[in-house]
Order: sequence, then C-alpha cells, then structure tokens
Amino acid sequence: MQNLFIRTRPSTRPLLSAEDLDQLLNTFDKAALLVDKKTYNIVSVNAKLMELTAYTRDELTSMRLGDIMSGSIDTVMAMRTYSREGTLPRLELSNRNNKGAYVSVRTNQLSDSKPWALITLEHVLKRKLDRESRALRDELLNNLLPNLISTTQHNDPEEALQQVLEFGNEVLPGSSIAIYVGREQQPGLQQVAAIGDQQDIYPSKVALNDLNHLLSPSIWQKGQRAILTILHQAARLADFEYLASAPITDGQMSNENDGPKSWLGTILAGSIAPPPENALQIVNILARFASIIISNNVLLSNLRKQIAKHNSQLSAWEAVRENVRDGIITVSSASKIQVLNPSAEIILGYTSDEVSGMTVDNVIVGTDRLIPALRKAFSGIPTPSLGNVYLHRRDGSTFLADLEINPITTYGSTSAGLILIRDLSENEQNRLRSQQLEQSALLGEVTAIFAHEVRNPINNINLGLQLLERSIDEDNPDKERIKDMQEDCLRLTSLMDSVLTFSRTGNYTFVPIDVAELIRRILKRWRPRFAKVDIKTHINSAEILPNVMGDHRSLEQVFTNIISNAISAMMETGGTFAVKLSQTTNPRGKKFVQIDLSDTGTGIPEENQEKIFEPFFTTNPKGTGLGLSITQQIITAHKGNIKLTSFPGGTTFHIQLPIAKDHERNTP
Repeated sequence: MQNLFIRTRPSTRPLLSAEDLDQLLNTFDKAALLVDKKTYNIVSVNAKLMELTAYTRDELTSMRLGDIMSGSIDTVMAMRTYSREGTLPRLELSNRNNKGAYVSVRTNQLSDSKPWALITLEHVLKRKLDRESRALRDELLNNLLPNLISTTQHNDPEEALQQVLEFGNEVLPGSSIAIYVGREQQPGLQQVAAIGDQQDIYPSKVALNDLNHLLSPSIWQKGQRAILTILHQAARLADFEYLASAPITDGQMSNENDGPKSWLGTILAGSIAPPPENALQIVNILARFASIIISNNVLLSNLRKQIAKHNSQLSAWEAVRENVRDGIITVSSASKIQVLNPSAEIILGYTSDEVSGMTVDNVIVGTDRLIPALRKAFSGIPTPSLGNVYLHRRDGSTFLADLEINPITTYGSTSAGLILIRDLSENEQNRLRSQQLEQSALLGEVTAIFAHEVRNPINNINLGLQLLERSIDEDNPDKERIKDMQEDCLRLTSLMDSVLTFSRTGNYTFVPIDVAELIRRILKRWRPRFAKVDIKTHINSAEILPNVMGDHRSLEQVFTNIISNAISAMMETGGTFAVKLSQTTNPRGKKFVQIDLSDTGTGIPEENQEKIFEPFFTTNPKGTGLGLSITQQIITAHKGNIKLTSFPGGTTFHIQLPIAKDHERNTP
C-alpha cells in the first residue's frame, strides 16, 4: 500500500492531487474511500462508492464519514486500537434515497505517519428496510399471520384459499392475486382462486411448458425484456409494474433440509403500482399457507375416500357373513366364543348373545378335534377341514357337519380364530362335499384379503389420523372430526374380527320339495330367537299341497331372509309371524304353490315399497340391503315371483313357486 504514496515533506501533506487520489482508488474492484483520521472528513472516493451511494464525488468529499455510515465515527476512532489489517463490524451505509445497505468494511491505517485511513467495502449484505417497509412488515407480523393461521382451520378449502388472497390484498393494496394448482387428469395448472380489480387479466390455465419458470420464488418488474411465461406476458400487457410468484409445495412449513417436496401449484401477485420492498416475501408467506390448506384438504379427502372404500368392502363382507348358509363363529385366544352369525345360530339352536363368552367346547359338542385345531390356528396354522363329524344341537339332536378352522390375523399377529360350520345333513352330503375344495380355496382368498387388503390400509389410515391429530391445536374444530374418523377405524377393525366367509357358486339343483315341511323345520330352528323377542308363530297349510321344483338350500335362504326381517320389525314390541300355504293358478293356467309370510311389525312406508328389492337399499342402520335382493333373484331363478303388501301394523310377502311336473297331473 505504501507504493501508492510518494514521500512527503515533514508537513505530511501529500504531493498527489485530488484527481490522482481518485484515479488510484478507482483501481480497486470494491467501493473505497480515504478518510482523514483526525477530522473524519472524506478525502477521496472511487466510482464504485459513488454508484453504491448515488452521491457525486463532490458531494461525498464535502461530507464526513458519519454522514453516510451510521456509527462509523466511533468505529473509526476505535481503529487506533485495532491491528493495521483489522476487520470492522457490519455497518449501515446510507444513500441519496434514504435507502441503504448493510456492509462489511475493511480498514487500513496505512501508517502512523499518514493522515488518512483507507476504507474498502467488502460486500453488500442486504438492503435497508425503509420506514414504509418496516411498517408493512409489522402489519404482516401483527395482523396477517394470525388471520392466515385461522384459514388453515376452515372446513371449506375454496373459501380458505379465498381468505388467503383477501389477507394478501390487504398488505399488497391494489394487487391482483391468483392461485393455480394442478389437478388430476388435467395437464398444466388450473386457476382456483383470484382477487383484485385486474384479476381477469390472468389466464384460467397455464401450460406445461411454463411450469419450469414457476418452481422457485421470483419477481418480474416492468422494463425487463425477458417474458418467461404466459403470466408474465399478461402482466406486461396489463401495464403491471411487477409480478411476484412463489411455488406452492407439499410441506411448505417444514425445514428446507427435510427432503424433496411435492409441487402443488403457484401463487402470484401483480399490480400497476411499484412493488413494496418485501413483496416477494409476502407472496412466499401466502404460498406457505395455501400449501397447508391444499395439503390438508388432499390428506383428509384421501382419508375419507379410503375409509369409504373399506366401509363398502366391509359392508359387502358383512352381507356375506349374514346371508351365507354356513355357520361362522369367531373365538378369542382364550377359546371363548365372541359372535355367531345367523346361520350358526340356526344350525346350533343358540343365539349369539346367549353363548358369547362361553367356552367353545361347551357349545360345539361332538368332536375332540376342535380344541387342538384351534390351538394350531392361534399359532397361525389353518385347518381346512376336520372331516365329517356329528355335532349336537341345543335340543340334543345330532347332525353331520364339517368344520374348518382359520386364524384371524391383526397387525401381523393372530388375534382370534374362525370356525366355519357346514351342515351336511338333509341328504346333501355328497353335493356339499363336492363343493368343499372350491369353498376352502375361496375362504383362503378371503383370509388373505382380510389380513392384507383391509387391515393394513385401515392401520395406515389410523396412523395418519394420529399424526394429523398431533399436528393441530386442541381447539381446532377438525380435531373432533379426526377423533370420529379414528373411532370409525377402530369400529371397522372390530367388525373385521367377525367377517370371514365364502359366497355361493350360484348353481342350482332343482328337485321336488315339500315347501310346507321345509318351512316347519326352519321355524323350529328359529324358535330360540322368536322366544327371545316374544314372537309367536303360526302356520296354516292346505291339507293337500303339491311339491314345488326348487333348490333346497336356496329356498331355505329365501325364507330365512324374510324371517330375519320380520324379527327386526317386531324386535321392540313382539308380535306374530304367520305362514299360509295354498295352491293357485295364474291367468295363463300355470299352477303354483302360494306362500304368504306375514308379520305384525311396523310396516314399510309406501315410498320405500318400490325400492325394497333394490340392492343395498335398507332402512336399518346395521343392515346391508342385500337380503331381499338375493331373495328376489332366487325366486326369479325358480321361475316364480315375489311381491309384498304392507301397511302400518304389518307386512306380508307373497311368493309363488311352480309346482313340480310330476305333481301337475295329479292336482285338481
């Protein structure tokens, strides 16, 4: 540095002129100035300092250091205690427009014999906030943020996004603000919300080739030649002074190092007025809250869809469980009975409530192979068949049956056992045996679906709800909804403990059937349930009644479904269930056996009578709406017909089944 100065006379006055000093300082690649150590007057400056401060050379050399650098006089006075190459703290440099920059300065005292200190400005750290920007920042922190936080608790995402724009319009007065997001099956971005006097200048869609320019925060200002996207082109045509945009990403509020984020869309703001200092900062904050609203809505929407999907699946399985001809019993790991399906109740003669909590070998009596098979099931090993065994019903009668035992797996461990009882009595042993392999394969498939396709997603949903619950405040109104959904998940898990069955093949074997005797046997089996709800039964049959052509198991299901509905209708008040059988002939001369099944329940409202046979139509909150639909299909397959008559105080189902051919010639 001493090479820059010639030796002086004892007066220490430099032989260099002011112009020479300026030229020497201009050789520096940073802003630089010479300051008199005693007076702190600025002696000389270079061009870079004039550019940074917007002052002329004459103006600067007429100033003291304290006129352009806050706190600099005290700092320069302290230089005497620093080393000759010491680095000063950050200082604030003012310019002509009362705006400034924070700079890091380096000072060189040259030598004790020199009257000057050489100061170089290392780099600009950040622009100084003017009074207007400070006031805007305070308003943003004090008013905007609490209001924006409230938008994340809004139930309607569209209204919440509109509120975000309204708050943005308050701190960016006169701006037109819009939000664009990506949607399924639609390329590019779609405008979902907008506000401002000139919001119409924004297009409704943004093409894919424009997306790369919207992936990071940016601000375009009038006079820039580059037109990046259709949005910037629209802003220029509207004579906007600026257009600021910020991406909306999944996880906006998380740390930048948390990993990659999913890109959801963008938010932009523009105006014919000049941009405030922190316009881009404000738009970026708005983008973050828009991200929370959109992400929460997507998450809740997906959760609701998944729960609805699994509710539908479980309703279907519940329908199968309630309507299959085979008995299904779930057993706890302590070999205690949990629940019986209606077929198991009829087969064994017990109600589910009666035997709940009882040891299984006190209800299923007749084989010593059941308990060992259950132990294997609790170890995760199924037993496809125990072979033909004779079991005892509640009334002491015996019947031929086949038992299948399978484990019920919950979260990777066996939580219960499932017993499938196939009634092989009524001379159907050979036919049922031929279906055993098919039924076993289907039940294995059901077990796999039960363990993987249903339980694991519900577990994931429950975990997601727990995480979501922890992320929101206790006074958030959505917290109660999340708890309700968690309870639904628990209810679904509980239901699945008892849902595992198989469906019928749909093949019918038509043989002559004494339908009166069939109904008598069914009513006998239902006697425990009738007694439980105080229902009396009555059957009236013609003395001579021909057989009908039908599939024995299918017709038994028809009458079982109707009896079950009748019990539901009379559950609270009790009543009478009556059956009348007679012979009839239709207008074309075809002969039928007519079966009228009546109950004294509440009746079916007139507006529901036309829908009663439609699939999934039910007025019972616990029903599936499949029973009567299946009943109608079976009757139709038998070339018969079914209809109903209902009024307040009773309902009657009228069924007609064709007479067996070998009886047609012998009936009057």
